[in-house]
Amino acid sequence: MKTLRIMAISAIALFYAQAFAQQASTPAQPSQDAAALSVGGSIPPQTEMGAPTGKSREQVYHELVQSKTDGEAATMRDIFKGTR
Repeated sequence: MKTLRIMAISAIALFYAQAFAQQASTPAQPSQDAAALSVGGSIPPQTEMGAPTGKSREQVYHELVQSKTDGEAATMRDIFKGTR
């Protein structure tokens, strides 16, 4: 009689353990919006799938020309001199 009762309790325990195991959810991911705003000041652009989008060649070239005209490129070259 005790054996039958132990087997029944064990079966019920296993059944409920599986039921609760299936209900477990993954923890929520923290929002990156607050982190991006606190570090860089703006949220980086992303595609619909969440991958970051980069700058176009035209945008990069425009930034290069702008840094050369306002003296930023020369300042950076002086600050980060190599051993050339």
